[in-house]
Amino acid sequence: MLNEALGEKAKKTLIGFVEKINPMLEKYWDDEISNSFGFNETQQQLVKKMLLHARSHNLVGGKRIRGAFVYYGYGLGEAVVDERIWKAAMAVELVHTALLMHDDFMDEDKLRRGKPTTHEYFAKGDKHYGEAMAVNVGDAVLCLGYEMLMDCGFESDRVIMAMKKLLRGITNTTYGQAYDVSLPKSGDMTEEKVMSLHKAKTAIYTYENPLFIGGILGGLGEKELSILHEYSMKGGVAFQLQDDILGIYGESEKTGKSDDSDLLQGKSTLLIIKAMEMGNSEQKSAIGDVWGNKVASALQIELAKKAIKDSGSYEYSVKVAKRLAREAVIEARKLREWDMNSNSVDFIEGVAEYMVDREV
Repeated sequence: MLNEALGEKAKKTLIGFVEKINPMLEKYWDDEISNSFGFNETQQQLVKKMLLHARSHNLVGGKRIRGAFVYYGYGLGEAVVDERIWKAAMAVELVHTALLMHDDFMDEDKLRRGKPTTHEYFAKGDKHYGEAMAVNVGDAVLCLGYEMLMDCGFESDRVIMAMKKLLRGITNTTYGQAYDVSLPKSGDMTEEKVMSLHKAKTAIYTYENPLFIGGILGGLGEKELSILHEYSMKGGVAFQLQDDILGIYGESEKTGKSDDSDLLQGKSTLLIIKAMEMGNSEQKSAIGDVWGNKVASALQIELAKKAIKDSGSYEYSVKVAKRLAREAVIEARKLREWDMNSNSVDFIEGVAEYMVDREV
């Protein structure tokens, strides 16, 4: 059973976490920008422009769920939170910013949190230049994240273990991203394939990786980490299912993204799979007219959204997300058997509830 009180507490905890980590990130970016690399003025100005954009991208909106998982994952192993963990949390947030830049480029998204995506920002009428800069800025910020984690100040053996986990997690996420962009081309989408995709990307990247990094730095053992793995596989997929729902039915003003981009890009989601499986011929036709059709009309888009709901797919996706959230809660409660920091356990359990009820 989900605990709504812990869900609300997790939401408030995340808000407080954002309020604390954002000023640290602002200072980090200001210091980095003041020491911009370059052997001549033109080069220095370009690097400064790259960093200013990265700063804006990193500081605008965002739930900071990954950084919070680092922080509270660490808290499971250490009763007193060491201030050094903030650097590790910031490192993961930098990595997240970098991967979003690449992801937006691959998805051809124009907006991220209500602002132009990196490739759109730099394009200025030159599509190839914008895409090239998205790769370059993303790569640079990715390395800044690695550097910050290596410089977090914990014992070297723990830092090396955490870094290896981060690198392996990003490697596996990259494989998952390749699978994502390949699925529509295969023409053979199934629920199992979509769920495997969510495990390979979101469950590992958003949940397991940051929780493990914090846990490793906090000295957690294999038993505790194995629980976090199971929690992540359940909670991460539930998180992504809700993300997919918001990608079609969310309010753009709240999500910061277009509410038709997932449909027009032909993204492989459970909503689409089940709608095409459960819907009647008219509903399937309405969805087929829009899915992957970047010139679909506003009327066609609205008819497709209605068809998805009428097919029963929307209700099915919500039920699956809720079920996985409940299973994640069961895993999180196992952590209480080790008498761990209650605030950390409350947050990890509460996130499972909050993430399937959120509107952003």
